[in-house]
Amino acid sequence: MADIAIHPNGAHFNGHLSAQTFSCPGGVKDNDILASTTIDADKLGHYFPIAVELFGPTTTIAAVTKTIHIARTAGTIVGIEGVITTSPTGADRTVTVELYSGNAASAYATVLSTTVDIVDATADRAVVAGVVTTPAMADGDSLQLNVAVAGAAGNQALGLCVVVWIKETTS
Repeated sequence: MADIAIHPNGAHFNGHLSAQTFSCPGGVKDNDILASTTIDADKLGHYFPIAVELFGPTTTIAAVTKTIHIARTAGTIVGIEGVITTSPTGADRTVTVELYSGNAASAYATVLSTTVDIVDATADRAVVAGVVTTPAMADGDSLQLNVAVAGAAGNQALGLCVVVWIKETTS
């Protein structure tokens, strides 16, 4: 068995360190990496929001479909939330936000089991979440938001912002 060197106060290597195995209790933290260190993007996971203001704060919400993202690599759809500025005033007024995923080989299909549903009882500026049941994304998948509105009584809601949370992994 080789000699084991114990360094109770740490160690600094000016050259390279190689090992058959390496265990880092607690993982590598931000402070453990020098600011000058270059890390290739393909070695990182990327967790981020896609925030889309579909209608400004004083604009009446109407039906619309928008492509909001093209996956650069495989990943996961983590969640979806929507918020309106002003709730609808008619008892039959609704705003429904659906999230679809698709690519060149497959048509757009919903990824939600529960859509983002806004009704007259939804408070102004209340965040409403949908439920993602098909979270997997492949490289090249595109995400599309579809907003549907319904009702005739009173006034439709104003202002709509939707945030879709994505985690893209490395390939």
